[in-house]
Amino acid sequence: MPVLKELELDGINFSVESSQQFATVVFDRAEDDDECSITILSDGKINQFTGDNRYNPSVRRFSTCVYVREEWDDGDVVKICTIQHKGVTLVEVHSVAADEINYLFNRR
Repeated sequence: MPVLKELELDGINFSVESSQQFATVVFDRAEDDDECSITILSDGKINQFTGDNRYNPSVRRFSTCVYVREEWDDGDVVKICTIQHKGVTLVEVHSVAADEINYLFNRR
């Protein structure tokens, strides 16, 4: 399968040479709903729940995000997102704060 375009992550202060993806998250939202279905694939397991939409990078619809962490203690986390918005597909890189990590990955 040919690569159409390689995305460079220069200028975001994140070490792409020393990082690992640790989860994929799908935000499945009906148009303009306050809540969405959140599906997390991590460590060979699937966790799904209904949650609020605050960490969905699409303000209106669906998105899929790959979460990537720098490999050292307290390494930064970014999410590389494919976003559906008003019939347009976007690819964006977002910073991830500790409250997002706690909300998505530390649920019991």
